[in-house]
Amino acid sequence: MPTLNAKIRDAIQHFRGTLPPEITSLIEQGAGEISALDIVERALRPKMGVPGFELEKYGGGTGKLKDYLDRGPLVLTFYRGVWCPYCNLQLREYDGRLHEITRLGASLVAVTPEMPGAVDRLQAAGVPEDVISGAVTSVGFDVLHDAGNTLAEKCGLVFELPKSHRDVLDQIGIDVKALTGNGSYMVADPATYVVGQDGLVFRAFVPNNYRKRTEVDSIIEALRDLAQADGAEKAYV
Repeated sequence: MPTLNAKIRDAIQHFRGTLPPEITSLIEQGAGEISALDIVERALRPKMGVPGFELEKYGGGTGKLKDYLDRGPLVLTFYRGVWCPYCNLQLREYDGRLHEITRLGASLVAVTPEMPGAVDRLQAAGVPEDVISGAVTSVGFDVLHDAGNTLAEKCGLVFELPKSHRDVLDQIGIDVKALTGNGSYMVADPATYVVGQDGLVFRAFVPNNYRKRTEVDSIIEALRDLAQADGAEKAYV
């Protein structure tokens, strides 16, 4: 069974083989610019506290950090939006293996600056169906709308899409500013955090690369290590 990042690599090769060379050149240029950013240096790290949040939940209601931690550990992951094919691969993978995370007592929460109803907006804008068809519109875990990237900014993950990528999106008809509703091209690095019930980051996965995502196996390993660490700590109390 291919891993999530193997699926992403396959998608990259598919795009390189099917998109016009001028488009792939812009994509690679932007990817290089993003990988040169200092996101890892400024991002939330292990033993740091996760900023408190109360965000609108897709489907209604709000998602609060305290409520999640009251139930157990938290897996907090950030994604750009359903306009991003790699985000869709990640959401689909996480949803398909959600039971492996929840049976360890953890909640999985995805955070995005994209407003609900993005697929409808993409269709109304005339975005090609082959771009929209891969969009994930329903998952078994909470998806929270991080309006204005407020939480992502506090976690040190936010950056502006490079002009080369904005040009590609414009050619496809994807208006990120309209999808987020904040009038900017600011997005978050697709980081994933495993957070203990004390609110501290136990494990941080910050790729500084939008074409690389945290594997579920790595999340599960971190949750098991967290459980062992908690057990050892309680033994000394």
